Amino acid sequence: MRVLVTGGAGFIGSEFVRQCVERGFYVIVVDKLTYAGDLERLAEVEGKIRLYRVDIRDTNAIADIFSKEKPQVIVHFAAESHVDRSIFEPSVFMESNILGTLNLLNASKNHQVERFINISTDEVYGELGEEGFFSEETPLKFDFINLEHILFKKLNISDTHIFLSHLM
Repeated sequence: MRVLVTGGAGFIGSEFVRQCVERGFYVIVVDKLTYAGDLERLAEVEGKIRLYRVDIRDTNAIADIFSKEKPQVIVHFAAESHVDRSIFEPSVFMESNILGTLNLLNASKNHQVERFINISTDEVYGELGEEGFFSEETPLKFDFINLEHILFKKLNISDTHIFLSHLM
């Protein structure tokens, strides 16, 4: 299986990449390598994966990767996720988390990708406060609500199965 992993040099994404390689999958990693990405996390699979240092918002680069690598499954970890950063640079979050994801979805549609799995951290829920815990009923933050709306209401991706996962 040909699996394209965005954010594959991140903390959680890199573990997923290592497990995919261990299972014999052909793994393509797309990572911008910003504050959250670290190539050291992929050291043990170096030479066993294809790595592209690309911003998911770069439509042409993403289209080229999809054309060349022909992924069957997209596992999308790449996102701006630090709440403190979102306060000071909200446009970066909107561009990466919504427009970047939309770019990946369009590429998936154009290249007949079989599955698109969107991964999110607990930060999609926003702030909890001093007490309590998150659950499946906890309201999502605004940008994630928009992302789900785009995924299920606006795009006609009839041949791509879309899955959402919220890691807690």
